[in-house]
Amino acid sequence: MRSQVTVPALLSGEVNYTLSFGNIIGGAMQGMPFKILAVLTDKPLHNIVARPEIKTITDLRGKRVGTQRIGGSDHLAAEAILQAKGIDLKEVQFVTLGADEPVRVEMLKKGLVDAICVAPPGPIRLAREGFNVLGGPKDLKIGSPISAFAVTDARLKSNRDETKKTLRAILRGLRFMHERKEDVIPIMARWLNQTADVARDSYDSILPSFSPDGGTVDKTFEFAIESRKATVRTDKPIPLAQVRDLTLLREVQKELR
Repeated sequence: MRSQVTVPALLSGEVNYTLSFGNIIGGAMQGMPFKILAVLTDKPLHNIVARPEIKTITDLRGKRVGTQRIGGSDHLAAEAILQAKGIDLKEVQFVTLGADEPVRVEMLKKGLVDAICVAPPGPIRLAREGFNVLGGPKDLKIGSPISAFAVTDARLKSNRDETKKTLRAILRGLRFMHERKEDVIPIMARWLNQTADVARDSYDSILPSFSPDGGTVDKTFEFAIESRKATVRTDKPIPLAQVRDLTLLREVQKELR
């Protein structure tokens, strides 16, 4: 499901839960009845990948960085990586491409942009073709999540037991992912149509971004809120309680221990 569809789908009851983050927290910031119950990825999975002639992150000064849309996950990830690497955002030109990742990759290959920000296995495949990976999750101390378990206030109240069971299943999945690498890689290869080598490299690349237990620090939520204020057109303080409810998460974490 495209991220833009998750808000109306959740509001209408077409879906009961979602693993989307950006549009959900944006909606909650605007007063929509959503709550994030757990974070799956507390940092972006994305890496900045540049054309072969661009060797370092500093070489991006004055260059064009392609993004799906301003305020999207890849754009926010690119901004966070650039800032972590000491690049002033005014020194690069973000170009809105309005296209999914495979199309953005083709635009990079054709030289229409100098760099893009993509999630695995994109960086791994591009690196094997001679493109340069300039930065990624390992460079970030704090970043905006891209995936979280979310629900409407009404469903949280009326279907608490089911919501808790679903959350428990997700946390067990996170634990499985962190603890059983050799079992996860064949699953990735099969379901994501990757070779075993690409799946292994992808696993190593994305694992640091995944929360081991659905939790994250307050600063991660605060960063996500601040980075989206311009997009939702507000400068008002947003309390964390407006966008999240960690009650069930703490219960499940305690039970699983």
